[in-house]
Amino acid sequence: MNPADRHDPTQSALRLVQSIALSVPAYRRLLGEHGIDVDAITSMTDLAALPTTSKDTYRRPHALADLQVGRPEEVETIASSAGSSGTPTFWSRGQRSTDHGAAMFGHVLRESADTEHRATLALVTFPLGPYIGGAFMYAMLLELRRRGHRLSIATPGMDPDVIAEVVSEAADGYQQIVIFAYPPIARDLLDTHGELLRRHDVVIVVGGEPVSEAWRTLVHGMLGDPGGDRVRVVYGATDVGFVGYETSATIAIRSAAAEDSALNRAMFGTEYAEGDVVQQPAFVQYRPEFTYIEVDPDGYLLFTVGGVLPLVRYRVNDRGEVLVGSAVRDRLVDSGYPALAQDVDPNAHYLLVFGRTDVAAIYSAVNIYPDYFRPAVEHISLATRLTGRFVARCETDSEQRQTLTLDAELRPTLESDPDTAEQLRQLSIASLRQLSAEYRIVHDQKGHDAEPVVRLRPFRSSGFVTGGKQKSID
Repeated sequence: MNPADRHDPTQSALRLVQSIALSVPAYRRLLGEHGIDVDAITSMTDLAALPTTSKDTYRRPHALADLQVGRPEEVETIASSAGSSGTPTFWSRGQRSTDHGAAMFGHVLRESADTEHRATLALVTFPLGPYIGGAFMYAMLLELRRRGHRLSIATPGMDPDVIAEVVSEAADGYQQIVIFAYPPIARDLLDTHGELLRRHDVVIVVGGEPVSEAWRTLVHGMLGDPGGDRVRVVYGATDVGFVGYETSATIAIRSAAAEDSALNRAMFGTEYAEGDVVQQPAFVQYRPEFTYIEVDPDGYLLFTVGGVLPLVRYRVNDRGEVLVGSAVRDRLVDSGYPALAQDVDPNAHYLLVFGRTDVAAIYSAVNIYPDYFRPAVEHISLATRLTGRFVARCETDSEQRQTLTLDAELRPTLESDPDTAEQLRQLSIASLRQLSAEYRIVHDQKGHDAEPVVRLRPFRSSGFVTGGKQKSID
């Protein structure tokens, strides 16, 4: 990497796109279909005019070999997404992706756990098998070992009892434990084996879905360290890899905003009243020399990344905002928080992520799409009882436990009855298991606790659209 790229990431992105246009067959064809000459991509204005890409428009229509750069043996790993969108998609990864992950997680582990100086048991609880999250995390941690971090790695998977067995067997030989987990798995582990974890110095690094400051506070309390700094959130996507990470500064800002509605509005653009659930985006720092991020006119994030399967202006359907540190500092100063502003690097790059617009709910880090429920709600056996309109969401109680819920609208004059609700519940479970490999894993592990709670609502109840397309997102 050219050191100058850290100061001028736009030029790094432009060189990367020029290289991809010359070396990736699928991307050359895409440019040709849009009448774009590779030699004409010479400025950031040219880059910003390039077509956007996505899983449906770019990854799925092409074979892996046409999407890759370099020789086949430069691909170190071929792994798949877990099928959240219905069908698993395969992705190639190489050393550049590992280097990116090591750079990002190296910062996280230095700041939160000092792993270059403290003997650490690292537990990867993301699924392995063909799935990309666990496999990539394991490879990245091995790379950090080679770079001097004092890590020993175990891959127990998502079962809390198996994770606890590893802790009981091996943790006494280490100064601390770092657990990489989806938030619900971390919570399950603390619920069932909290006493065991409190015997050790534990840091939890979570990804896969956003967490609230209430969740962070609860976890610190369950770890026996109220007010501690033991929870870090990372943001990424299967398609583009790991993108950003929380820092002490971003956590402090987010925590302060959770207590001050005016600051929350100034920093994140969301409002809440006393007693409301505090709505906040993920707030992470990222490295533009690894991941160049734009925001399109509709507010969607567009990612340009290198590697053996590079992507240009790729949309994962997350909305967000990019900020340089100086802008973050200005918002803090204007809101009366100059001390927090002093801890923000004015030259760093930050990302707000408001979530995916095509996801009805995120349950146990599984993206639940409206189409997962539609076959059940629109099933012929229910056609005389339901209108077909529904709202799916993930509800969180005061103890930060999740419940997947499905509200379905009854036809006029009908009242809720347990037989219809149970039939819809069973159809929904079958549909979820059929359409999402990721949900099957969670359902096999949690059983009844992972099944949706079905509520039948009277016709034209609040929350159901009576004209136009039902928005199945809360």
